[in-house]
Amino acid sequence: MVMERLSTGTSGLDRLLKGGFAPRQINLVYGEASTGKTILAMQSALQASGRGFKVFFVDADLSFSVQRLESLDRGEELAENIVVFQPEDFHEQSRITENLELMLSSTPALLVVDSVTGLYRADIEKPGTVFVNNRELNRQLAYLSDLSSRFDLTILLTGQVHSQPSHGSWLIAPVATRTLRHWSYLILRLRPTPRHEVRESLLEKIDGRDVRGPRALFRIGESGLEDV
Repeated sequence: MVMERLSTGTSGLDRLLKGGFAPRQINLVYGEASTGKTILAMQSALQASGRGFKVFFVDADLSFSVQRLESLDRGEELAENIVVFQPEDFHEQSRITENLELMLSSTPALLVVDSVTGLYRADIEKPGTVFVNNRELNRQLAYLSDLSSRFDLTILLTGQVHSQPSHGSWLIAPVATRTLRHWSYLILRLRPTPRHEVRESLLEKIDGRDVRGPRALFRIGESGLEDV
């Protein structure tokens, strides 16, 4: 049975994503600061809530704002249906991940982690922790992938970026690139444009296959992301 994708709430992005985020898979949205990742995550959470999903929002970057959520379309009506977690460190993020199965049932659900690498990034700056935390991030994603295959669970991760050298220049890539690209079924990059409040979305992977070229523009407005 073909399952319906989860709408982003923005028609241009939905067309780019063949209807929205992929069900029962890990979806990754990454990009620089202020490109709309958190708003897209909140907007998608409201879309899921409006369809009767259980919604779990792991606010690892402490960027979730109830006031901003309620300013989005149907935000005041649906905000109370969203369960928010705010882990203090990467280890607590792991505990939340491990306990998620206890909260799942036959009811469709959405898990948002914003961002999946924020606390990981802070932790690997400590001496001698890189290997342990790389392994733990991989374990978290493997566990989430397994949950999404056993339950009606859509997973939306946001990712921070860093610059890395590539063929004589610098490339913007997600933190923990290899791990995230391995586990993500869909990857969408957001980036700024010269136009104020207008952002560009570039599709890099869909249905488990790498792609290059498809893109869409959107504007960050008071009531959410808007088509340009």
